[in-house]
Parts: sequence; C-alpha cells; structure tokens
Amino acid sequence: TQLAQGEEVAEAVLDMEWLQRLNSIMQLSRRLVMAIGGLLILGVVLILGNTIRLSIENRREEIVIVKLVGGSNPFVRRPFLYTGLWYGVGGGFFAALLVSLSLWFLESPVSELAALYQSDFELEGLGMMGALNLLILGGLLGLAGAWLAVTRHLAAIQPR
Repeated sequence: TQLAQGEEVAEAVLDMEWLQRLNSIMQLSRRLVMAIGGLLILGVVLILGNTIRLSIENRREEIVIVKLVGGSNPFVRRPFLYTGLWYGVGGGFFAALLVSLSLWFLESPVSELAALYQSDFELEGLGMMGALNLLILGGLLGLAGAWLAVTRHLAAIQPR
C-alpha cells in the first residue's frame, strides 16, 4: 500500500505465490545446509576415530607392556584422548581460518551486488565468540572420535 502511493509508481502488485515459492526454497536450502553439516560432523568423527585407531595400532606393543606392568585402561586411554582433542582444536582453527578467508574473498562481489540493489548489506564474519565456539566444537568432536576409537580398540588389546 505504501509503495502504490508513490508518485513514480504506476502499479504495485504483491505476488504471494512467488513469495511462498521463495520461502519454500529458503527452507529447503536451510535443511540442505543442516544435512551437509551433519554429514561433515559425522565425517570428522570417523576420520579422527580412524586416525586414533591407527595410532593405537602403531603403539600396540607399548600398550601391552603398560598393561603388563599394571596400567589401567583409563591410563592408556588418556594420551589418545589428548591427541584427539588437539586434532579437533587444530581442525576447528583451520575451519575458522577457511571461513575468514572465504568471507574476505566474497566481500567485494557481495558489496557490489548490494550496491546495485541500493542495499547496505554486508557479510559478517564469525567474530571472536563464533571462532571460539568453532574451536570448542572441534575439540569436542576430536574427543568424541578418540573416545569411540580408543574404547573400541583398547578392549581388544590384552597381554598374553
């Protein structure tokens, strides 16, 4: 109604069908992003788990000796959990770096496009809290992957 009252406007039409289609596309894209994010999280846990499993296999004899002298499973598990934590934090750091570089790369074209539409839209980065959350999430995923791998494979290693 406000647009139709302007002097330079001959006709103003609100196409609700087009807005509903746009809303459906936006909802589909949100769900697609969430599904891809879930798959990436699963991939991180599996890759870290496999890396820790390989580390366990490389240190198998050392683990057997530690168990022979009375080392408990939590004692043996701890260094692998630390390794998984640091792999996860490192991955989170590189993810934050990649997001920052991608935003820097896209900043100029997005600003030009926003200027064409007389908009003041700007891309915003992760910020300090977003980067910190990414580091924490990466560390927790690293711990989860390491915990799964160590719990599964450590029970199979028994001194003879």
